[in-house]
Amino acid sequence: MTGPPTPPLSTPTEIEDAARSSLPPQVAIPSVEAPPPAPQIDHPPRTAQSAAPAVPDNHASYELLFPTIADLAVRGELQELIRVAEHSDLSAEKNNQTTRLLLVAPLVLAYLILDELAAARHALARLPDSLRHHALPQALFNLLASAWERKYDVVYSRAEDLFRHCEQSDFLGADFLRVLAGMVTAFVEAFRKKTFALIAKAYTSIPAPLAQGYLGFTNEQVLAAAEASGWSYDASTQILTPKAASASHLNGTTGASSTLVTFSAVVGGLARLGA
Repeated sequence: MTGPPTPPLSTPTEIEDAARSSLPPQVAIPSVEAPPPAPQIDHPPRTAQSAAPAVPDNHASYELLFPTIADLAVRGELQELIRVAEHSDLSAEKNNQTTRLLLVAPLVLAYLILDELAAARHALARLPDSLRHHALPQALFNLLASAWERKYDVVYSRAEDLFRHCEQSDFLGADFLRVLAGMVTAFVEAFRKKTFALIAKAYTSIPAPLAQGYLGFTNEQVLAAAEASGWSYDASTQILTPKAASASHLNGTTGASSTLVTFSAVVGGLARLGA
C-alpha cells in the first residue's frame, strides 16, 4: 500500500534543495600524463648567409690591408698603424696563415719604436706556435727581449741582425721587407735618442768608450753626436761632459725623482754591459 502523494515543491528553497540532492556524487578526475616530447627533427644545414666560421681565412685580407699598413709606416703615423693592425689581428687571433705577419711584424715594430714593450710582447704572444717559431717572429722577440732588459749593446746587434734578415730574405715580398727595414732603422734611432737623453740626465761626465756601448756608435760617431748636443770632450782622459741639465723632463718625471729613475735605468744597463 502506497502512502499519500508527495506534495509539490512550492518554495524556491525547496526547489534548490531538491536540485542539489539529485546531482550525482563528485568523481575524482584521474591525472593525465603529459604527452611525450615531439621527436627532434634534423634541420638541414644553414646556408652561407648564416654565421661565419669561427676562424675565417684572412689570407687575402692581410695582403689587401698591407698597403695601408705600409703607407702609415712610411708617414710615421704609428698610432694609426697600431689601431688598424690591432683591429684586424684580433679579429682572427687563431689564424695561422703566414700572411698574418704582414700585420703583426709592423705592429710589433711600431710598439718598439714607441717604447710600448708590453704591448709588443702581447702581440707576439698571440701568434700560434706555427708562426711564433718562424725566423722573423723569433728575430722580433729577440730584439724585444734585449730592449726589455735594457741590454744596450745587444739591442743594436740584434737590430742589425733583423735589418740584415730583411735585406737578404724574400719572405712575403720585397715591399714588406723594405717597410720592415725602415721600421727597424726608426726603432734604433728612437732607442738611441732616448738612451742619449738618459745619459745626459744621469751623468755629469762619462768615458767615451762607455758612451759607445750605450749608443751603439763608433768613437767618431759618439764625439760627433756629443759635439752636436753641446757636450765637451777631454781628449787626454777621453771623458765626455754633458751639457748642463736643461728644464726638459723625461717620462713626465721631474727633479730628484727623475734623476733617480734615469740613473737607475742607465746604471742597470751599465751592469749588464760589464757582465
